[in-house]
Amino acid sequence: MKAFHKILETHILENSNCLYLLVNKQGLIEETNSSLNELVGQDITNKLFKDTFINLSNLSLAQLASENSNKQLLNLPDADNMPVSYYFNVYEEDNKYILIGEPDIASTELLRKNLIEINHELNDLSRELQKKNVELNKLNEEKNKFMGIAAHDLRNPIGVIMGYADFLLYIMKGNITDDQKKMLETIYQTSQYMLNLLEDLLDLSNIESGKLNLKLESLDINEIIKRNIELNEVIAKKKNINIVFENYDLIPKTLFDKNKIEQVLNNLISNAIKYSPENTSTKVYSFISGDNITVAVEDEGQGIPEKEHKLLFQPFTKLSVKATAGEKSTGLGLAIVRIIINGHGGKIWVDSEPGKGSTFYFSLPIKSKTK
Repeated sequence: MKAFHKILETHILENSNCLYLLVNKQGLIEETNSSLNELVGQDITNKLFKDTFINLSNLSLAQLASENSNKQLLNLPDADNMPVSYYFNVYEEDNKYILIGEPDIASTELLRKNLIEINHELNDLSRELQKKNVELNKLNEEKNKFMGIAAHDLRNPIGVIMGYADFLLYIMKGNITDDQKKMLETIYQTSQYMLNLLEDLLDLSNIESGKLNLKLESLDINEIIKRNIELNEVIAKKKNINIVFENYDLIPKTLFDKNKIEQVLNNLISNAIKYSPENTSTKVYSFISGDNITVAVEDEGQGIPEKEHKLLFQPFTKLSVKATAGEKSTGLGLAIVRIIINGHGGKIWVDSEPGKGSTFYFSLPIKSKTK
């Protein structure tokens, strides 16, 4: 190691800008000088050389040592995690490697300059992105405003068409041909579908405009479930579908918006009927899960492919599953349901696979009073 001491005296003790480290054959750093530790802001002994230094040549220490007549450029991060470049001589002695580094000021300054320029570009891009986000938010507000106005203005005339069609079917019963009756029924059903679509569009535009406006009350969720089952039983009987309600736990009252949760339940139960074949059952459950009340609506329908689960709660999505009696869907119901449940601090999810039906779940946190 005498040669090493001579190197240290010549290059290290006389030049405080030089870096020194001793690395064993396993690549572990055994010794360093204070200049190196100060540069990187920590003691790097007992760390691997490859984890600290960036060797752009990809040569091993043995290869670097065999070319010690040529200084090798290595990079390492300083205390501020900024890259600095040093030219190193590498020597091999007693199965260990000594590395002596001198600063490459030109390369380091170039790296710093490039990083500063990149940082400026990122700041410019960030400001531009913020500007575009503001513009997009304004455009989205205008879109919601227009959609709300259009839906509101169209709702009344379509309601009139639907009302007249229903009136004609009632007063002209027995005095019109089968073809005429079928035409009036088509007008009524199409008007009803359009009216449902407009109601959903109004809901969606109001919600996206931040007008969810929850009116929280301390209520019994089971009473709301029973009411919605009764409302949907008329439609279910047309397909001979039996709706069963089962609750396993003593469910406490909790805070929620009655009308909004009725909207959620009506959507889930009516969907279960819509996508189930005749002569099946739909089951509704309520139970306690941790600090939440969970409600589940289970059907014996076609089931939904797993790849389509993530599309279920997105607006205007088309799925491969079709209603069993030709019922129409606006494609907005579940998107609105998700927003309502999220607004209550709850969650909604589905468990389904083709041929085995679907179960939609939603949870509401148990709360006794508002904050």
